[in-house]
Amino acid sequence: KGEYQVALADVDRVLASNTQNPDAAGLKKAVLYGLGKSQLGQRKYDESARTLTQLARLAPNYQDSPVLLKQAKERAAQQHYSQGLQLYREEKLEEAIFQWKAVLEYEPEHSNAKKNIEQAERLLKNLQQRQQQQPKKQ
Repeated sequence: KGEYQVALADVDRVLASNTQNPDAAGLKKAVLYGLGKSQLGQRKYDESARTLTQLARLAPNYQDSPVLLKQAKERAAQQHYSQGLQLYREEKLEEAIFQWKAVLEYEPEHSNAKKNIEQAERLLKNLQQRQQQQPKKQ
């Protein structure tokens, strides 16, 4: 029915009582795969990446999950990068930095995210120094 969260909770309960149950272990892989793929289709990229990473720990080459995981990570990184740009334009520097750091969790070598973090941190530092230097009004 596509009720992956319910199915996952049920499978986890079975596995908690019998960790060696091969049917439950196989079912868990199938549920994680279905959930991750569904989340990807719903553009819930962070959730999809987490779910598919969990599957990769259990079964690294389950069906086409390595391809789906790569897509989820790339799309999550792009989504955070775009959100960071939007927040930067809105002068919400701390929030932009947070988004770009999330990009680096998915793509540690993302050069634009690294440059943007450095630039935003410099701006933030300069703004904070100016605020400290302004005489306080009485």
